[in-house]
Amino acid sequence: SFFYWIIQIPIKPLINRFAGFVLVNNDEERKQFSKALVVLGAVDLERIKVWQSEFKKLPKIYDSVFQVRFHPQKGVLELIDIWKIVVSYKPDAKLVMIGDGPLMERVKWKVKREKLENNVILKGYLFDGEEKYKVFSQSKIVLHPAFYDSGGMAAAEAMAFGLPCIGFNLDSFKSYYPKGMIKVDIGNLEEFANIVVSLLNDQSMRDRVGAQGQDMIKKNWSWDIRAEEIFNEIHQ
Repeated sequence: SFFYWIIQIPIKPLINRFAGFVLVNNDEERKQFSKALVVLGAVDLERIKVWQSEFKKLPKIYDSVFQVRFHPQKGVLELIDIWKIVVSYKPDAKLVMIGDGPLMERVKWKVKREKLENNVILKGYLFDGEEKYKVFSQSKIVLHPAFYDSGGMAAAEAMAFGLPCIGFNLDSFKSYYPKGMIKVDIGNLEEFANIVVSLLNDQSMRDRVGAQGQDMIKKNWSWDIRAEEIFNEIHQ
């Protein structure tokens, strides 16, 4: 991380001097450059809409879903600690984890050590499409416990299915997820788990927060909207 940071010291002035403008991921990064455009992510809403028209109502068999690269910044190992607390309140609670990465073997080891084999399902990496969309449709909540993130697309895709999200209160999430995500103090695993349990016990709250997030994604996160924003900026 130190070398990643120090390399930017000579590069950033060159970018500010010669770039017409810079595409960045969030409002915090925009402060680093004199001419910058915030480009949030986007979700393939048309593809999801087609899939949902064919598979309208599927049973909810997973309590929570998690989709990210299995990397330390994403809170992957901490999520196992969170889920252990959830299981202490709800012994049958099931978490499905989508993704792969350098922490996969440690995740498997930790799930086994904590005796959560019946509570945590590891799906590995799933491409966009039927299998992943089915998991989202059959889940109640999406979890995104990243400790630092420039924005993040993983939660948005699940939120397009009407899932409420829980994440840590990162600066980048203020612009990315102003709605649909309940934010927890960074590193407070106990509070994170308690909110998971509260949401699982309160369907009306899940429906309300999930609907807010879904509406935000549908209005602001399509590829067409994102492309138009970039084009308009270039045109100006």
